[in-house]
Amino acid sequence: MAMRWKNRGSIVRNALGLGLGVGILLAATPGIASDAKGEGCAWFSGIEHCPLEASELYATDKGLVVKSTDGKQSGVSIDLKDASGWDAWLSPLEPDWDSQMVLTFTGTQPDGAPELLERVIVARSKEEDLGALYVDPSVHGASTYTVRGYNGGKLAFERFGVKPVQENLAGPGGSAQASRLVAFPGKFSSGHSVIEGPNGETCTPGLDFPNPRPVRFPDRTFSVAVDLVTVQPEGVALKSRTLREVTLQGVGLESFTLQKEVRTP
Repeated sequence: MAMRWKNRGSIVRNALGLGLGVGILLAATPGIASDAKGEGCAWFSGIEHCPLEASELYATDKGLVVKSTDGKQSGVSIDLKDASGWDAWLSPLEPDWDSQMVLTFTGTQPDGAPELLERVIVARSKEEDLGALYVDPSVHGASTYTVRGYNGGKLAFERFGVKPVQENLAGPGGSAQASRLVAFPGKFSSGHSVIEGPNGETCTPGLDFPNPRPVRFPDRTFSVAVDLVTVQPEGVALKSRTLREVTLQGVGLESFTLQKEVRTP
């Protein structure tokens, strides 16, 4: 039986189906404005969002909905205007066999040029039969990562030299490969990233869970229960000192909802 990403907590209403213009809905929802520059773009939590190809943005009382217009993928580009950090809370999603969530982080180098920093993928692991956080080895070639877990904002574990394992991704483009770092049961509910170091030497993405849970490493050992996991590439020297843009792309995902975002200057 085909399964979808489980998004039970969100209310998804099509603005046109209700006979309301998207601009009216955006303006009527706290934290959302419709005067962004690009076509179909919107301001949410004080940050400009623009739909990726075959996607549209509209508001509900739960937040900003990113919806597919072709039933194949939904995506949004978030203009961070050279921030040092970014946090986004989603209506909880549970990875299934038919979909993937891809988060791509781009920085700004000292000369103003963009730099691809990191790409992480959340999908269901065929090997683990659990949700999993993958990294894209083609971005910078890191062979090992430092994985940290937090509970209630406090460091619960820190593990160095974690070597991801390659496997075929479930869902659309199932022959594509990515490198699995950790597996986890149940849903995830947010994405994070910070630029760290005095000159922004590394980009550290993170994934948040609605409730604490252990994660499983490639060697099949478990961590203590945590509500946030971050992954940091080892031996990588990045040039960017700020975050320029984050894109979220739900491949095989009809819609997802951004409930709240915070940009750190």
